[in-house]
Amino acid sequence: MNSREKILATIEHRNTGRIPYCISSHNSLIAHGKKLHDLYCRFPGDFNDASKLNVPTPKELEKNRRIVDKWGCVWDTADVMIAGAVVNQPLADWKNLDSYKMPKISKITQKDIDGAERTREKYPVWASVDQFFQIMENLCGAEQLYMDFYLEPENVQKLIDRMMNENHIPLLEEQLKLKPDIVGLGDDWGTQQSLIINPEIWDQFFKPVYAKLTATAKQAGAKVSFHTCGYTMEILEGLIDVGIDIVNPQIPIMNAAEYGNIARERITVMPDIDRQDILINGTPNDVREHILKMYEHLGTPSGGLIGYAPLEHNMPFANMEAVLETIANYIPG
Repeated sequence: MNSREKILATIEHRNTGRIPYCISSHNSLIAHGKKLHDLYCRFPGDFNDASKLNVPTPKELEKNRRIVDKWGCVWDTADVMIAGAVVNQPLADWKNLDSYKMPKISKITQKDIDGAERTREKYPVWASVDQFFQIMENLCGAEQLYMDFYLEPENVQKLIDRMMNENHIPLLEEQLKLKPDIVGLGDDWGTQQSLIINPEIWDQFFKPVYAKLTATAKQAGAKVSFHTCGYTMEILEGLIDVGIDIVNPQIPIMNAAEYGNIARERITVMPDIDRQDILINGTPNDVREHILKMYEHLGTPSGGLIGYAPLEHNMPFANMEAVLETIANYIPG
């Protein structure tokens, strides 16, 4: 069973043996260079060919100090090793909504299709669309958007409709020309303690968005993955309801046992691990114990659990090695 087959079997609860896993390198390759690249080659993951990852340099990131993204949002970055912040919002005033131009949709080429077919020989073909709620925060300003769910609901809905009709659905339909195995969606929905907004507002404005995107992807035969950081226990049932196949949540700030009881045999979990504390400040043994204890509560011997190894530039190398060794060899009991 190759990596692509193992991932799909895990989602469908047909897997046996070790779990498949995904590596997210962030900017750790800048900090550790070839040493970390060699570690990736020892534990290559199942989502791409780690041997082909490039080792970037800090100089290459300097061009991102101040940028204007495709949505017209201006970003300032104080530390190029981490994400910056939006300092100019195109829709800070709703009077700009009617004249606002959505981004141009990138077209899939035959070269893209041929590349996807080569990838499919071993790895899953992955397609993705833009974040949704986070784009709205960037366009409007987060604080203003949170108030306008109540003060300007008609304009909020108008923006949602325009984003769906003029960007997200056309972009997804274009991406589906690749015949992807998995379509990636995602928004960071939680603070450290709770959902950012009232769950009823989430149900009203955003559950229909994810339902439409998920249905469109599934009609084309793709699985759907959803990334979300923060405390998001309150929307897990909603993600299951709309048909999400894989959820990538920040499990360390939630109750893993409670999360697993809701998710088990209903949605595959690709859990984040504690990169706020244990992976940075703990020992390799702390890291191993953390991962194994969490995994006990998630998935089943036949599937429902995909490993996730997010490696940050400020993690000790020994802890990165412990993460990959533990996840790469994990077999559900």
